[in-house]
Order: sequence, then structure tokens, then C-alpha cells
Amino acid sequence: MVDIQFYYPRWGAEHVAWPAFLDRVKAAGYQGIEWYPFGETKPFDYAEVLAALAARGLSYSIVFAVSGEARNFEQYQQLLQEQLVLLGSLGQYGQAPQFISAQVGREYYSTEQIMACLAICASVEQQTGVAIYQETHRNKWPYGIHRIPSILAQYPGLKLTLDISHWYCVSESFLEDQQDLLTELLDLVYHVHTRVGHTQGSQISDVSNPLFEDIVKQHLAVWQQYIFRQVQQGRTTFTMTTEFGPAPYLISSGNQAQDYEEQWRQNLWIKAYLLNNLKTA
Repeated sequence: MVDIQFYYPRWGAEHVAWPAFLDRVKAAGYQGIEWYPFGETKPFDYAEVLAALAARGLSYSIVFAVSGEARNFEQYQQLLQEQLVLLGSLGQYGQAPQFISAQVGREYYSTEQIMACLAICASVEQQTGVAIYQETHRNKWPYGIHRIPSILAQYPGLKLTLDISHWYCVSESFLEDQQDLLTELLDLVYHVHTRVGHTQGSQISDVSNPLFEDIVKQHLAVWQQYIFRQVQQGRTTFTMTTEFGPAPYLISSGNQAQDYEEQWRQNLWIKAYLLNNLKTA
């Protein structure tokens, strides 16, 4: 039997008190949250947050990008190492993260620089025991599908968090002419961000709007193919983050509370859509 576990993003809810946020996530049927601790806007205690998660039977994953400005590549490597170790070691305060989705490097990094970053990720993964996935994201090294094959040839252990909305946006296409490559790369995917993008941007304005039905179905087809391929290889548990993002991804109303409710509505809609339409057998 295939089990799909859904995670809700803390991103966009940093202003909401942790107990209220987690109670709402639990009541909505999520199995966990996705969290970027460096994005919190109020002081917090790691042990208290992890205890609150455990009390509600919720898991968590970490989404990560280096915090702070690096003046050069050497400093970036140092920050990458230090911050990944910190986040990979959160188990000392309670439950460990299920995995880390890491937005690594920059789009202009050389192959040598990318390999150095991946070596750091591999070292931290071995040190902490927490898996680190490379998130496909604009502005980062895997910003386009074309960047993957040459890196994979040198780093066959590559593991991805797939946010295909970024690849669609970067290529200004739905990768119609790169379907064979996309199919192959689905075998590298360990986690999915279910953001729905388009050829001119990484997030449509309303996943529930019938005007975007064909675009939503385009994404569903990729996620479905991913599930089918990996089920055939024996995988039975999958994780997905319903990552409809807040402003500026979301078109802001100018009211924080209203924007939060709209983000919530969008994420719950896509979760229900996937539960109703993703086939697991």
C-alpha cells in the first residue's frame, strides 16, 4: 500500500503562534510541516517547537538556503557547512528532521564549485544522519533541467527535491522537448514541492481557477509519473509539501491576515486535488 504524507509550509505563517499553527495543520490532515528556522520573525526555542510537533504527532522537514551574505565562495562554503550541521543536528532537541531540502549555490556557479558544495552536503549528511536533497530552484545551481546531467555524471548519488515550477519558468516551456530527460530524472526525486507554475512565472495565482486547469493537470501528470515509476521500484512512502507560497509569490492584498488565509486555502485545495486525483496503484 502506498502512503503519501503531506507537509504544510511554515513559510508564510511565521507570524502565527506555534500552538495555533500546528493545531490547524494537524486538523487539516497533514502529517508534518516544512520549516525554515532562519526565517522565523520572533524568538523561539528549538526544543519547545519540536516538543509541540511531537505532542501532535507531526513530523517535520527542513527547507534551507544559506542565511547571511557571503563575500566570496570560501565564505559561502563555510556558512553552508555550519548551517547545515546546525539544522542536521536538531535531533539533540527532540525529533530529528525527516530530511533537508537544500537550495544550494547559485545559477552561475562553475561545475567545480557545485561539486564542492555537494561534497559539503554529503559530509554533513554522513555526520548527522539526516538526508539532504538538492531542491530544483531558480537562482540555485539546479535552476534548469539542463544543469543536471553533467553534475549527475560526476555525482551519481544526487538526490532531488523536485519543484518543477521553476524548471517550467526558467525554460519558458513545459519541457515538451525534454520529456525523456525529465522521465529519467524522476528516479532521483525523493521529495516533491507541489507548487504549480507556468511558463512565465513559478506560481499561478489560483490553483482552483478553471482557467488554469490545464496547467494544474500538466503538473499532476509529472507527479503521477513520478509516483508510478518509484512504486515500480518498490517505494511505498512518499512526501509532498503543498508549497503555494506567500507574497511575493502570492499576489498580496496588502493585508497579512487575508494573505495568510488565501495561502491556506490554496494549499488545502491542492492537497485535496492530489488526494482525489493521484493514483497510487
